[in-house]
Amino acid sequence: MNYRHAFHAGNFADVHKHVLLLGLLELLMRKDSPLCVIDSHAGRGVYDLSQVSAQRSGEFRDGIGRMPEPRRAHHAWVRDYLQAVHRLRQLGSGQAYPGSPALIASRLRAGDRGLLIEREHEECEALRAWARTQNGLAVHERDAYEGIPALTPPPERRGLVLIDPPYEEERDDWKPVQALLLNAWKRWPTGVFALWYPIKHEVQTRRFLRQLAAAGLPRMLSCELCVKPADQALGLNGSGLLLVNPPWTFAQQAQSAQKELWGLLSPEGRGGHRVQEWSSDNKAKESETDKAVAKKPGFRQGPR
Repeated sequence: MNYRHAFHAGNFADVHKHVLLLGLLELLMRKDSPLCVIDSHAGRGVYDLSQVSAQRSGEFRDGIGRMPEPRRAHHAWVRDYLQAVHRLRQLGSGQAYPGSPALIASRLRAGDRGLLIEREHEECEALRAWARTQNGLAVHERDAYEGIPALTPPPERRGLVLIDPPYEEERDDWKPVQALLLNAWKRWPTGVFALWYPIKHEVQTRRFLRQLAAAGLPRMLSCELCVKPADQALGLNGSGLLLVNPPWTFAQQAQSAQKELWGLLSPEGRGGHRVQEWSSDNKAKESETDKAVAKKPGFRQGPR
């Protein structure tokens, strides 16, 4: 497998995914009962953007590199994310960047658990070394396609599964990841699932979401942010997060957070952002937030 988190850490897709992840955790933790948070492809926990891998790709410059100081952020989720990055950098390298395990660990309460899955041995060893400095985390060196079904449902019966696979391995409308999500949901129908997906070809993305909706997944919500036109032929155009069983008010808050992120991450005004609900008849329904301002289907865009 050629994919390594370190090459992509802090890019615009990471920023989008991590802001929404913190928002999810904030809403879920409004209840006092314990949570279990499972991360399917955890990586090494924390990254140093001054290292060769990050410098070689340079992707972070168009992601976290474009973000302001925490005090200049308007939306609470964006501000919480920037504060999490700032706190990490105060403790160590000024170029440190938190992966999803670090963000999860920063939110766990007494009684909550984080289960981190990573199949690549070198990455898993680095993850274990970092996780020993944290509370409430368990690291599993195993393949997520086997590990997630084995670990769900957790005893807590409340929680979140973050699925963030390396899509370089996925073909044919990402059938393996569809099967993973459906299998995990059937085992834990009350769990909250967050599946990250790349937006490279909009036709493929729409087909992928329609297929999952048709398979019977309830309460599906897609949150998408593009920094380039969604159907541009080359490279990564956008980032998507598909939610199953999203918490109450998540859609409205995600839309306003994405609006701020899009302005920061796409200063040229390319691409756009949208939040959509999906029903089992394959139809996407724009959220109420979108309906109020959008004149036609597709990404919301600002002035060119």
